[in-house]
Amino acid sequence: MTNPTTQRPSTQLLRELIEVRIQLADVENSNEPTIARVDPLREEDDYLSETLIRYLCYELNIPFNMDFRARQRR
Repeated sequence: MTNPTTQRPSTQLLRELIEVRIQLADVENSNEPTIARVDPLREEDDYLSETLIRYLCYELNIPFNMDFRARQRR
């Protein structure tokens, strides 16, 4: 029997976010953690994190009025 919480979008997003963070940690701990390899993963991490927060607020009926901004390059 399938638990309904495993079918929620937030659960699926959390799984994707974990995978991206594992990839990001692998790249950062490698011998060549170049910006070209790190930045796309960080952008995906930012997007999934924001989306997860929005879904959780919706699922838990929590008001959310925060505006996320794209990461600024230095």
